[in-house]
Amino acid sequence: MFQIFKISGDSLYPFYKNGERVVCRKIFVHTKIHIDDTIVFEKESYGLMIKRVTKIIDNTYFVEGTTPHSIDSRNFGSLNFKEITHKVLFKF
Repeated sequence: MFQIFKISGDSLYPFYKNGERVVCRKIFVHTKIHIDDTIVFEKESYGLMIKRVTKIIDNTYFVEGTTPHSIDSRNFGSLNFKEITHKVLFKF
C-alpha cells in the first residue's frame, strides 16, 4: 500500500531534490488525482518517473517537470489513470 522511492535527477527541483526520498501510496480505482499532485508512473523507454500533474482533460493527466530539460507529457503525451502507480504523500 505504501512505498518509498528515492529521487534520481532534478526534473522536479526545487520541490524534490536528487537523493531525497518520498513516501507514496499505491493508486487504487477510487484514488483521486488532482492538479498539482505529484505522481509516480512507468513509461516505456523512460522507466519509472515522478512528475507533477499540471492539467486534467477528459480523464487524462498531463504531467510536467519543473526544469526545461524534463522529459514529460510534452514528450510522450498525457497519461491514462491506469498508467499511474503511486501518489506522493510527502518527502523526507
